[in-house]
Formats: sequence, C-alpha cells, structure tokens
Amino acid sequence: MKTAGARRILCHASRSEAARDAAEGLQAELRRAGLEVLERLEQASEHPPDLVIVLGGDGFLMETIRKLHYPPSAFFGVNFGTVGFLMNRKECLPALIPMIQAWDFQEEDHSILAARIRLEDGSEVDALAFNDFVMERMSRQSIRLKVYLDGNCFNRFAGDGFVLATAAGSTAYNIAAGGPVLHPAVQAIVITPLYPHRAAPFHSLQFSLLVPLESRLRIVNDDLPKRSMRVVADGRLIERVEEIEVMDSRRKLRLLRPPSHLFVNTLARKFIGG
Repeated sequence: MKTAGARRILCHASRSEAARDAAEGLQAELRRAGLEVLERLEQASEHPPDLVIVLGGDGFLMETIRKLHYPPSAFFGVNFGTVGFLMNRKECLPALIPMIQAWDFQEEDHSILAARIRLEDGSEVDALAFNDFVMERMSRQSIRLKVYLDGNCFNRFAGDGFVLATAAGSTAYNIAAGGPVLHPAVQAIVITPLYPHRAAPFHSLQFSLLVPLESRLRIVNDDLPKRSMRVVADGRLIERVEEIEVMDSRRKLRLLRPPSHLFVNTLARKFIGG
C-alpha cells in the first residue's frame, strides 16, 4: 500500500555495538537526505514519528513498541538479534533511504490485542499486546482455569497456562509451545495450552485453537488463593491475576517490509531451513 512518505523518523538501536554503529551511520544518511531524525524515545513521546527504524532483535522491537505505547507510526525493523522473524535483513540498509523517499514498502497491518485484567486484590489493569498474552502458573502447582469463548465456558483446564497470540506473535512463544504459525494476512487469535494435564479427572484442552479476531476470550483462575497466576503482556509482567478478558483493541500496528519480501521465504529460512 502506498502512503505519503515519512519526514520525521526515530532511529532506535539496541545495546549491540554493531546495531549502534549502524544506527549512527544511518542517522547521518537520513539527515543528508533532508529528513528530521530523532535519536531518543523521549523525543517521540508527545508527537509520534512517521517512521520508527528499530535496529535489534524481535524482543527489542517489542520493547520499543511497548515503550512508545503502540503508536500509529510505521515500524521498520533491521535484525541485529538472533532469530529476528519480525525484522528485515541487514543487507537492506543500503537501499533503505531510497525506499523511504519513494515509500516503496510492503505494509503489514497487524492486530493489537487488548486485555482487561482483574487482580486478586480486586484492582484492575488494562494492557495491550502486539505479540501475545501469556497466562502462566506462579507456583510449583498447576493452575486450574475456566476458559470462556464469547461468554460460553468451553474448557476447565489444569496445566501451566495458555498463550493467546496474534499472527505476529504466532512465531514466538506460541510456536515453541507447539502452536501453529499464522500468515500475517490471517486476522485471528491462536489459543495454545501450556503443558495441559492429561489425567482422567481433567478435561484440559490438548491442542491449539484458532478463533476469529472478533472473539472475546475470558480466562478465570478457579483455585485461588492456592494457585496463583500471572500474565505476561508483550514482556510486561502482571502478577496475581484472578481473571483476564482478551479482545481486539481495533488498533493496528504497521510493520514495513522491503518490496521483495515474501513471508514464505522468511518462514522457510528462519524455521524450516530452506
């Protein structure tokens, strides 16, 4: 999708020496091209930039998005991490300035999930997640959960917890837990159980479930105060959770790719080995 080009750009690098060196060179090139360059997150807090260039890994991208409060800015990630599935190759850097000037990108619009979280003390917390919400036990004992889909209780679960992931997050903890990879064009939520009990007294969900993005998921801790639960929202830790309700926030995060990018090629290179 073609949109107006970026004029105000935040260039944000991880602590990696290679990422910082690359960011320094890129900032100089951006300025020579007549673009306004921001070097610190604080400069983008009041007025979101048109484009955020992130040099690091997937985790650093998540952290940057969270610290910027999930802005309407477009994000272009450059991989200076390990897997970097959401990032682009470092080899694209020499062509990045012309891509920005022509706004010649593939643009992926990724869903952002919202959660209303009630804690054991009765207080409430709101959270957003571009990647995933992870519900997990806080003690050595498994947790007992009631899982509701659109108001209907469909599972009484015993195990370590759940991953509720977007398409973007499907290649993170979700895939490590045995869940499916979702194509970025699939607007859905994937529910993947973590170490469900298989013993006869329990009827725990044993497989991943894909539900429409419009679904409302509610998970209730059914054995408090004995078995406490915590939630991790894109790396943000929230402890002693009694109940969480997850839904579509109706906000999108814009992730940019080079014009030659193909999802299946990245999938093969990162996970299959092709």
